[in-house]
Amino acid sequence: MFATSGDVLNMALAIGFIVLVIFVSILVFYAILILRDISRVVEDVEQVTTRIRTTIVEPLKAVDYIIERAKPYIETVLERRASDKKKTTARKKKS
Repeated sequence: MFATSGDVLNMALAIGFIVLVIFVSILVFYAILILRDISRVVEDVEQVTTRIRTTIVEPLKAVDYIIERAKPYIETVLERRASDKKKTTARKKKS
């Protein structure tokens, strides 16, 4: 079967190559499993961020919009109260 040392070397190289192919196949299999798990985690994170956006960010944007629209009216009311207080204190000082 093994007539020369070259035959032994060729057999060793063939066995080494087969072992290398088996390890690379196992490595690719585990890489596929890891990438599948990462894909699932990314999907979960997308769901969580969507929930956060719909429950927290969008209502905050709505509140900010309402505040921006109501701000001039609130400032007007505060200015009127301030002017009323000035008038009241001026009347009290005169009395």
